[in-house]
Amino acid sequence: MSVLVTGDDIVAWTKATVLASTGCQTWLSTTGHQDLSGEPGLKRMLDEESRSGRLQILRNPYSTTVPDPLSNQAIRLLIYARNTENFDQLQEDCLVFARQQAALQNSPVIIALTHPVLVGTTDRLQLTLNKALPDQVCVVYWPGFIQSGRAIESFSRPERIILGSQHNDATDYLRRLLTPFNRSKDTLIVMQPKEAELTKVAINGMLATRISFMNELAGFADAMDIDIEPVRHGIGSDSRIGFQYLYPGCGFGGQAFMNTLEQLVQNLGSGFQSGLLGSVCDINEQQKDLLFRKFWRYFDADVQGKKVAIWGCSFKPGTASIYGSPAVVLVQSLLTHGVRVSLYDPVALDSMRTHFTDQALPEGTDIEYCNSPWQAAEQADAVMLVTEWKEFWNLDLYRLAGSMNTPLLLDGRNIFNPDEAEAAGLTFSGIGRGKTL
Repeated sequence: MSVLVTGDDIVAWTKATVLASTGCQTWLSTTGHQDLSGEPGLKRMLDEESRSGRLQILRNPYSTTVPDPLSNQAIRLLIYARNTENFDQLQEDCLVFARQQAALQNSPVIIALTHPVLVGTTDRLQLTLNKALPDQVCVVYWPGFIQSGRAIESFSRPERIILGSQHNDATDYLRRLLTPFNRSKDTLIVMQPKEAELTKVAINGMLATRISFMNELAGFADAMDIDIEPVRHGIGSDSRIGFQYLYPGCGFGGQAFMNTLEQLVQNLGSGFQSGLLGSVCDINEQQKDLLFRKFWRYFDADVQGKKVAIWGCSFKPGTASIYGSPAVVLVQSLLTHGVRVSLYDPVALDSMRTHFTDQALPEGTDIEYCNSPWQAAEQADAVMLVTEWKEFWNLDLYRLAGSMNTPLLLDGRNIFNPDEAEAAGLTFSGIGRGKTL
């Protein structure tokens, strides 16, 4: 089977690489090289498939144009893993591919959209292409559920495969393509394209709602001097609820997650207002500044010249991406108020350095990029734990307290035990745990 994937993000790189590993002849049209650090095994698999010739990377300088893959190469499936907000560009890209391939195929060309779209986009594109190439193109919606930090596993061992399709031939083709990932039990769920489009964005909307609910509950618990952790255990013990995405924290991020929420807001905004989702997004943005507000109150607004260490900068463990990360918001707030900042993250420091190199920093401020959490915390007036990398969980809290100028630990992920932190000589405040600040 021959496949052309076009896109620049982790979805495009993962689908192209893993499909090539199953024997597909795969082309990836991309503007550049995706940062694959933090993705276990993906860079190694990419190199192997490139050497084998099953994966060919087409460096396309234009971010939205599907190139002519090979003038006489029959490629039946296009996986369109790009932003689809510009429908005219989407239509143009798909026409370029379909016209070039229709003459080489005995069956209709298949175009699979993967990114969050406005509900109705798949059907609209199908109608448009039908006018230019009647009965020669099948457009389906195949949403990606690839997770940063576990890209290969989330694609090759899916909990479910959603496919929005009105074409039996296209459905059968994709079912055959995905057989290597769909053997233990049939996880393929076929529905109408509109239903699949809404399902994709609704899943992330539900997860975001759970997180924001816990954050709001943690704020109430903090005000009432209640430890949120036993409450979380009690809530999650109900089998109707469970424990996943039931952790309060200092805000969620991630490009795919945030883009999906934005798409859901757009979908719900066309026709009626969703007060619930608006509140979910507002709570999340407020959470990203929560650790700064705790720091500000602890020092009674006298923060200029203080030093803050931030442990963890990526939006979640296992990735170098800082898209939507609370660490970015915190650094900006700290620098604006004349606070010295030191950063440590096992893989995301280059991302932070690039981001803040492009920013105009307040006069007299700079950022120290550190090789260890201990270097970052040396003589700090506060440590803010932002990303729950495993290496932070069992650090020596006595050593930490002794190395700091002011032993204030602000835990944005609730990974530390408040009693143990206090016993070590730290002033501890988490999300609904520890000292109320």
